[in-house]
Amino acid sequence: MIRMPVRGIMRLQTGFCMLVLFCASDVIAQAVEERPQSADAASAAAAVVAHGASLFKSRCASCHDPAVDRAPPKVALARRFPDDIATALKTGVMQPMAADLSDADIRAIATYLGSDGMTEQAGDPPACGTAGKFSMSGPGWNGWSIDARNSRNQPNPGLSGAVVPRLKVKWSMTYTGGRYGQPIMVGGRLFLTSSSGRLYALDAKTGCMHWRFDAEAGVRTTPVIGQLRGAAPSGYSMFFGDFQRNVYALDAASGKLQWKVNVEQHPRGVLTGAPVLYRGLLYVPISSWEETAGGIGSYGCCSARGGLAALDARDGRLVWKTYAIEQQPQPTTKNSAGTQMYGPAGAAVWSAPTIDVKRRVVYIGTGDTYTDVKENGSDAIIALDLATGKVKWRNQVTENDSFLMGCNRSGTVNCPKVVGPDHDFGASPILFTLHNGKDIILAGQKSGVAFGMDPDHDGKTVWRNKVGNGGALGGIEWGMAADATQLYVAVADLGMPPPTGKAGLYALDPATGGQQWYTAAPKVPCSYSGRCLIGQSAAPSVIPGLVLSTTIDGHLRAYDVKDGKIVWDFDTAAQKYQTINGIKDQSGGSLDVAGPILAAGMMYIISGYAGALGGAPDNVLLAFSVDGK
Repeated sequence: MIRMPVRGIMRLQTGFCMLVLFCASDVIAQAVEERPQSADAASAAAAVVAHGASLFKSRCASCHDPAVDRAPPKVALARRFPDDIATALKTGVMQPMAADLSDADIRAIATYLGSDGMTEQAGDPPACGTAGKFSMSGPGWNGWSIDARNSRNQPNPGLSGAVVPRLKVKWSMTYTGGRYGQPIMVGGRLFLTSSSGRLYALDAKTGCMHWRFDAEAGVRTTPVIGQLRGAAPSGYSMFFGDFQRNVYALDAASGKLQWKVNVEQHPRGVLTGAPVLYRGLLYVPISSWEETAGGIGSYGCCSARGGLAALDARDGRLVWKTYAIEQQPQPTTKNSAGTQMYGPAGAAVWSAPTIDVKRRVVYIGTGDTYTDVKENGSDAIIALDLATGKVKWRNQVTENDSFLMGCNRSGTVNCPKVVGPDHDFGASPILFTLHNGKDIILAGQKSGVAFGMDPDHDGKTVWRNKVGNGGALGGIEWGMAADATQLYVAVADLGMPPPTGKAGLYALDPATGGQQWYTAAPKVPCSYSGRCLIGQSAAPSVIPGLVLSTTIDGHLRAYDVKDGKIVWDFDTAAQKYQTINGIKDQSGGSLDVAGPILAAGMMYIISGYAGALGGAPDNVLLAFSVDGK
């Protein structure tokens, strides 16, 4: 799975090429601020910079200067937010690749990268004058999708499709580490997570801050809020997970911690997909970024397994946990460095689970396997009993998809014998009811194939349509959406020019998979420096009459559901924003992961995904309203 979610931190197909993606740590700002004035101290500082330059040249420049594949260019690394980068390096995807770096080495690289100056660090938004009583009443968008079926269909957005072309930015916020978790809107408040570990509750109309909470590690999950009597003083709880596999429950009204539990002990595990709350149980998908360990000879790869945990939402008690791969990892062979290897491993779950109330099951989509050991849990749609976690059925559509990052380069010691195509299921399955009353499961894979599966016959494949070329950076990445009549499929196919690549948006018939229409991703001039790609990897969103989808190059577009005609195009990177937390001329950038959310006449989206593709270092939250009013 090249996109960690572990379709989530922007993954490269090389192991070591990712090293400096997060190597600028929080010591950058300190190093810049503490530059000594004496000649001896200045000499020492120059030595640190020289050491950092040497490390960068030997370990990083081949991928970052100039940038190759998905690696961010050096100039983008130098402008990354320090605390965001430090969190990712210390507790994130780069842990395996940075394991042999000393603190002094990290400081040297960070100082070297930051020697030309730092991006201005943003503060918090202004505090709201009065908090008011919080409740979940009124319009909103709660969780990854507003429904347990994961349709991403908003039937009551508070605005008509006819006025969408009049949408303008009402307010914006410089958003440190805001590139992963989708914001949600509940009770007139906007709730945000971030990979910097900062969480916010903002007024949805103005952006003023009700509260802020600092998690122990970075957060990439979309939060969800539920009403649970006795679980929090206000009666409303907010749930999310962090990089260290901790699940939190906060009082949604005040932001105060109610409980925190760890759901997975494996040190390379991570929580990526949004948790889902149903009847007092919180369903938490478990992912991993062990896939980055291909080039570490001293690491005994691999033993992390994806899965799903169910917690009692009132106190965090573990009710059950089921791994997607049934077999426990066992010793296999030794790698060329003499390190004991293990397997099977993989099948990370990096998307939100889907609830089927009628059948009392929950569906998950899984990623690739990391080893040669045969198993049946990877690249699959799996149905589990809601109450017990028992596997009801599994439909594995791609066998032997053994993949570790960097295995297309020499010197990678932990690679499987046959490297797979990296065809994860990264998109949440959609449970859809057809016109004849029968249900069908709609699933999208990075192979570029959309599937229809029968939930009443053990997930048997009913239809399949290969709409994209597919691959590690192609196919269906973060999600799909559906209204009452059509399935909308965004295709990434990054870096694949037509006709090989089929980046764009498709409308399919949910009953047969037949194509209704296709609109190719427009090729337009890029509004920011760096490499612009036109793939559509973020999950679309639907409102009556329109489907909204984004491209990596920063464009947010609205498509007519009848024929796919583009009726509105907003380039989020084409202008500078005066943000509510004090940054002038804030830039946007690439768009990825989640499409916009819409509710109460407003629309919200995060621009500036990770900087790896387009080089934009910042993240900005954009709040749209009709005519900006």
